[in-house]
Amino acid sequence: MITSQPGDLFQPGDLLNNTYRIEMLLGRGGTSNVYKARSEISGNLVAIKVLKQEFSGNEDFTVLMAREENIREIRHDAVVRYSENHRTPDGHIYLLMDYIDGPGLDKKLKQGPMDAADLLIICRRVAEGLKAAHARNIVHRDLSPDNIILRDGNPAQAVIIDFGIAKDTNPGAQTIVGNEFAGKYSYAAPEQLSGNTDARADIYSLGALLLANFRGAAPSLGANPMEVVENKQKPLNTEGLPTPFKQLIERMCDPDPDRRLGSAADVLTFLDRVENDPNAAIEPEPAPPADEATIIVPNAAAAAKKTPQSPPKKPSKAEGGRSKAPI
Repeated sequence: MITSQPGDLFQPGDLLNNTYRIEMLLGRGGTSNVYKARSEISGNLVAIKVLKQEFSGNEDFTVLMAREENIREIRHDAVVRYSENHRTPDGHIYLLMDYIDGPGLDKKLKQGPMDAADLLIICRRVAEGLKAAHARNIVHRDLSPDNIILRDGNPAQAVIIDFGIAKDTNPGAQTIVGNEFAGKYSYAAPEQLSGNTDARADIYSLGALLLANFRGAAPSLGANPMEVVENKQKPLNTEGLPTPFKQLIERMCDPDPDRRLGSAADVLTFLDRVENDPNAAIEPEPAPPADEATIIVPNAAAAAKKTPQSPPKKPSKAEGGRSKAPI
């Protein structure tokens, strides 16, 4: 439990908008705090995310809160449900969302290593939620243990929360921090450090946090930014992981996004194969055909090596004896 402080915007017992009775502070963030409250009309518990006072007059942050509200279009049990933004009479902006009763994976991380079988269940559940989000071109960008809650402590009821820095990749969408680094270094994909983010970054982050919870410790990336960047280019240490959990993490967390499992659907397919035949996941899956891997175009030299060449045709006299064979 987080202890309330005199400087907090709301205190337990406060009545917000004549409707929501504050019960406790759930968490403090860089730009907002989250409270647990109960509706005095319905009796339902809700979570209330309140923009800190110093940001309430900043249009960039109010737009960010409005964008987070739009995540309510994602309808899946593995994604927290948002309601709507409100403003108090004295100008404080807050966002209503479902209250998820259960421990976060950050709390489980502090308690020690988790069982691989439970982590595979969590992986399936979160991948299903990501699939729903990615289908609407929403990339979370900040998947970490503190942003996944196990409802009632049940791994099969994991819920993704806090889409506060999610990136809308729909054509023409406006983002606040869309072209800058956003996330946590420990779990961010290598390409995120340079501001490049798509659905594959969420896949990496999910794998990295699952590995951290298996170890019972967050990854150590170094003492300075240069070491962080260098270590991010290296494969994660999967020594000692059981099969097939080891293969899954290696496929999700390849430093090269082109070699990574490319979507939440791919992760679910991998898990299906493991469920049907645990040994099926030991060998890497074949690379997709070139016409499917369209996110990053390979350079010409690499493409030439992959393209089978036809034997050179014998030049005709009309062609002046010149060969038309490719170089």
